[in-house]
Parts: sequence; structure tokens; C-alpha cells
Amino acid sequence: MSKLTKLVNNPKLFFKDAALKKLGASPKNDNSEPKPKPKPKPKPRALKNIETSHVNFYQEISLIIHSGELLSAGANHIIPWIPVFIQADVKFVVLVRNETFFKWLTEEYPWMSIAYARRGVDVEEILSLLPDAKTIFYPSSTGNNIHLVRFNHLHHVFIGHGDSDKASSANKALRLYDEVWTAGQGHIDRFSNSDFDTAHIEFVKVGRPNLRNILLSSQKNWQQRSSNKILYLPTWEGGVEEANYSSIFFSGQIIRQVQKQLDIPMMIKYHPLTGGRDSNLKNINKMTEDIISRETLNANVLDNGIEISTIIPNNNIFICDISGVITECLAADAPIFVYIPVDKNIKVANSNINYEEYCYTYSSVDELIEKMSGVIDGDDYLMEGRKKAIEYFIGYQETLDNKFIEKLRNIYSK
Repeated sequence: MSKLTKLVNNPKLFFKDAALKKLGASPKNDNSEPKPKPKPKPKPRALKNIETSHVNFYQEISLIIHSGELLSAGANHIIPWIPVFIQADVKFVVLVRNETFFKWLTEEYPWMSIAYARRGVDVEEILSLLPDAKTIFYPSSTGNNIHLVRFNHLHHVFIGHGDSDKASSANKALRLYDEVWTAGQGHIDRFSNSDFDTAHIEFVKVGRPNLRNILLSSQKNWQQRSSNKILYLPTWEGGVEEANYSSIFFSGQIIRQVQKQLDIPMMIKYHPLTGGRDSNLKNINKMTEDIISRETLNANVLDNGIEISTIIPNNNIFICDISGVITECLAADAPIFVYIPVDKNIKVANSNINYEEYCYTYSSVDELIEKMSGVIDGDDYLMEGRKKAIEYFIGYQETLDNKFIEKLRNIYSK
């Protein structure tokens, strides 16, 4: 405010300020200074291209588990294997390539040997610190696996993160590895039925160690275990539309109709990658929870990251899409209902047993309800087919005999 303006508009204030100034006092500034903005919180320290502080390289470490995934997929793929390697009582290091995934792993498993390498040249530095390394295990087939597969002095074993008829289960990329460890004969047959040469790959049947407890707890007939409970496990929308075999776009109808017509408690677990391609599905958990609450449905949405093998034993009816969870549910020896889209040219890696021989397939909600009603009323005509499929896809005896751990210990001892 100028002196002239102050004199005209507020003469008392003008003369008061003038008197204070003459006495040596500064009048209060009408236009008070704006408060300084709070300093922004410092961002978390970005990692360098390599991080080795969580590994004691003076140990004799001969085994490496490599994950080139981002956090969302990486956690889902690697978590089932960590307790298996620990149970085998072998020294190993987990090598990851994503900074966020690395930070998450070190928080979840602060006592475990975990290293981070961003680039191919950083991988070389990690390997130079591990002179005893002999074998690398790969839970998933990512492009940056090539940074390790190129080292000829190492033995490369693909262990995967499940068993599935999806085309990615048996493709030429898996010819990079010296060995492919499979659960049962099903995965081997997918390669035999492919149109490329796999003569150099050594296939080893080792069972599915993370499904052993489910097999043991599923000896009793599914109808005698407890009251019926449904686990719904839709897959994500896929990387491209051609590979989208998900029921997620009408999952609301499935949940409502199952509840209204069958009135059976239901658990829903969406795939961790849901919304990765279609942003409309990013908030699928919250949208589903809102419907459940609004319509008072007897259903519960589980966290996307929960390990499936921990929740399967609590259920005895399963609704799935074409994905690896079918095999995990198969271990429970209970009815499985699989969505088969009619508007898609489904490309799968064919085994020698089709879904129709051990799963109840459906293409509409009405068909799902009709088949579920018949099975629940006692017409479980695929019971024997499931038992054959358990041996074929999971490797029943290999799993019970802990063949994976036995093979792992043999490699370690050498």
C-alpha cells in the first residue's frame, strides 16, 4: 500500500505509522511475507547399478536364483521357491534386476542373500564375486535372462513358476537352458507336441514341491472335507488381446449369480498383473468389494499378492481361466470350472490330456451355474479324470517324495 493511498483511505493508520517511524519503531507490514514452503521430503536414495551389501561373498555360494521381473510378477514367481530352497538347506543368492523388487525383497527377507544388478555388465561384476557359482535357476523367461545364459561355465536350469497350457509354456525361448525341470509328464509332452527341435534339452521330472501339503491334505473326498467353499481365480487380461482368455470382464456377473443361485461362500483373488494392459481394471479389488458390500454377498476379495497355495486348502470348488492356477487347484482333487472363450482362437501348448477330461468347461455364466449345480448335487463325473491329471501334470509321487529337493541337494553337494 502506497503512502498516498494509506493517507486517503486510512489517515489514522498513516499518522500512527509516521509517529512510530519517527520514534525508531518499524510499522507492521500490511502485506505480510508469505510463509516459507516446507522443504520437500528427501526422495529415497536411488540405488546404484549394482547393490551387493546384502550378500557375504566370502561364503561358498554355488546356486543362484535369477529374476528379471518387475515387482508385481517377480514376487508372485519367486516367493513359492524361497521356502523350497531353504528347506533343502543349501546356500544360494537371489539376483534381481529391478530396483523396486530388490528393495521389497530385502525388506521381506532381511536375512537372505540378495543382490541387485541393473545392466548386463553389472551381472558380470556380480558373477566375478561368486567364483563358486555353478548353477543358475530361472523361475521365469525374461529377456534379460540372456545376460546370464551366455556364460558357458555355468549350468542353466529353467524351473518356471507353475504349469500351464498357455503357449508360453513351450516355446523356442526355453531352448536357451541346459535343463528344464518339470512337475510331471504333461510339460514334457507339450514340448514333444511342438513344431521345433528340443533334442538338446534335458527334461527332469521333479514334482511341484509347493503343492505337496495340498496333496497330503486332499486325501479325503472333497464333499466330506467341510461345507462347500468356492475360490474364484480369474487370470489377467494378457499382454495382447489375442492372448486374453480372462473372465474378468464379466466377473461381477459370476460372483452375483453364484451367490444368488447357489448361495455358497466365495473367495476371489485377482491376478497380480490385472490392469497392466487395461487401466479400467486397476481398481478391480475395490470395485468388487463395493458390490459385495452393497448387495450383501457372502464373498471376500483377497489381496492380489497372496500365495495361492496357502488358500487352496480352505476351498473345495474352483473357478479358473486358462492359466497355471488350474494345476495348483488340481492338487486339491476337487471340481474345477474353467472358462473357455468362444470368440477367441485359443493358442495353447498342447499336452496329451485336454481340459474337458478333468475340468468342467463353460463359456457363459448360465452354463457355469448349470454345471456347478449338477456337480454339487452329486454328479461329479470327472472325478477319475482329475486323478489321472494330478499324476500327469503335477507328478504325484515325485512331489510326495520331494524329488525337487533331492535333485537340488545333489547339485549342491557336487
